[in-house]
Amino acid sequence: MFTQRVFNLVSRLIFSRWARGYEEHHGACEDAYAAFFGPIHLEINQCFVLDHDDAFISIRIPTPWGKLHLGYVLCLGADEIRRPGFYSHWQKRLPKVVYGQACPPADDEYFPF
Repeated sequence: MFTQRVFNLVSRLIFSRWARGYEEHHGACEDAYAAFFGPIHLEINQCFVLDHDDAFISIRIPTPWGKLHLGYVLCLGADEIRRPGFYSHWQKRLPKVVYGQACPPADDEYFPF
């Protein structure tokens, strides 16, 4: 009962006028909807092949080394595809790309093209 109410709340917030960055994806087995509500990232996935729906509520914390994702997953239905509960994910910062600069050739081998 509590999970169903939170799932409905997340879906209402995603489709509300206060949400920003709305995205949707329609796949062969699942529809996904996502948006930002302030600093909070909201996402719902509705699977129509299996008896499964889930909702993600997460926040991204920027650090000097990358981003830390903290969140909670709610699952509805008999078939649990994703594990419900709290989760954390560390996303490392990508190296800076300098456009127009090629890598220097190695000293021992050089292959001209």
